[in-house]
Amino acid sequence: MRGISDTSDPAPIRVALAQLAVADGDVERNLTKIATALEQASRQGADVLLTPELSLTGLVSGEVRERLAEPPNGGMQQALSELARCYGVATVFSYPEKGAGGEISIATRLVSGDGACIHVYHKMHLFAEEKHAYAPGDALSAFSWRNWTAGILTCYDLEFPEPARRLAVQGCRLLFVNAANMEPYETIHRTFLLARAMENQMFVVYCNRVGRNARYRYRGMSGVAAPDGTVLLDLGLDEEAVQCVDLDWSLVLRSRSAYDYLADRRLSE
Repeated sequence: MRGISDTSDPAPIRVALAQLAVADGDVERNLTKIATALEQASRQGADVLLTPELSLTGLVSGEVRERLAEPPNGGMQQALSELARCYGVATVFSYPEKGAGGEISIATRLVSGDGACIHVYHKMHLFAEEKHAYAPGDALSAFSWRNWTAGILTCYDLEFPEPARRLAVQGCRLLFVNAANMEPYETIHRTFLLARAMENQMFVVYCNRVGRNARYRYRGMSGVAAPDGTVLLDLGLDEEAVQCVDLDWSLVLRSRSAYDYLADRRLSE
């Protein structure tokens, strides 16, 4: 199955992961951290930078969450889009977004290297107390970027097979996953990262935060899995890092040369 708008094999892309110690409630500090990561990614020739879940605000609740949540195209989103434009690197970033009815969701936005919005996704599967603080998203769609058909999921979404499979059926072969996954669950996401890549024969690009706050310790383990489940990049535990890896469409074709799970699957009525 080809993607939404693919008419030829996509060109290789260089993906950067920014495994950051996100500062809860400190937007300016987080913008500075992401700017530094963008500078490093740009020097490494990256086409796109993936940051952790809620990379602009960190984990916030109560009055702080209400104050920092902003409508689509709000000030901190515009500031990050301008950073992406300045460094010429597409960026995937996350923030609390306030809807027209006042509900707040966990949003993730991809902006291009010229700062234009490509896609926005709202986290569908809310973990634990998130259910009381945020509204779940209700839309999941693949999108076209640089002739790749891509998708976005957030943290707990990765632990369910259905969202990634739904995107794969739409042609997605490049899945971005941002996370704020804490101890003691750090190894669980590595298992799901490999599983989602293998069962859908897609690239899965995963970025988690590191560091501690008053409640949690975030361990990182950001990484990239190839369509055959090979680990292409592993940022390891606990340390901040910005690293790149090249993704080549030939690995998608190679993974499907012997068998194609989507083509071979049989669904009961």
